Amino acid sequence: MYLYGSKRYNLDAKARLTLPANYRKQFDDNQLLLIPLKDALYGFTPEGFGRWVNSFFEKDGKKFDAGNRRHVELRRRLTGSAVPVEIDSAGRVALGKVDASDPNARTRLGLEHDVTVVGVEDHFEVWNSQKWEAEQENLPDVLDDLMFGGGL
Repeated sequence: MYLYGSKRYNLDAKARLTLPANYRKQFDDNQLLLIPLKDALYGFTPEGFGRWVNSFFEKDGKKFDAGNRRHVELRRRLTGSAVPVEIDSAGRVALGKVDASDPNARTRLGLEHDVTVVGVEDHFEVWNSQKWEAEQENLPDVLDDLMFGGGL
């Protein structure tokens, strides 16, 4: 999956987001999983979500350990927070469905009207546009340091 770029959108009255056409093509079966995190709402294919969850456990040659309580709790929290949604025939995603599992998620993230959709290669993120712009203010310095200053 290759999701790149960012674009600003307005949610409609039913809290639906029209995904960019190039993003929609990446979701073959029109199914995706949304998960509200710290600053944004993340969108994955079901397979991509599984890879993302497993990436937390695949370190130093180790894998998920069902006997490890912290592993089990983290996996449960991640998968329990995911909301399955469909992309409708008009290419829209009902962000309001997130409210069913976490009534304050969209309000906490500021996803009530003006949003920015950001492609992050294997998933997309939906940000409150003002928060996204504030995050981007420091980006030139970070990129310069990364590319020309010896890393982060």
